[in-house]
Amino acid sequence: MEAERLKSIVEALAGPDLLSYALKEDGVLVVIDQNGQKRVFLPTNYQHLMRQSQKSTKMVKGAKDD
Repeated sequence: MEAERLKSIVEALAGPDLLSYALKEDGVLVVIDQNGQKRVFLPTNYQHLMRQSQKSTKMVKGAKDD
């Protein structure tokens, strides 16, 4: 997954000013938020954001919708 796309998904889930985040091989997204709290998101928690991100990326780049 692209770094910018992943960052926008992470910020949508946990807010701005994150300390760190990692996408694990099994699709689990681990985030350390601005308060230092570890938050874990399963793929089912952010799949809808991936679809939204793809659509907005296509619109920005001017690509045709499939």
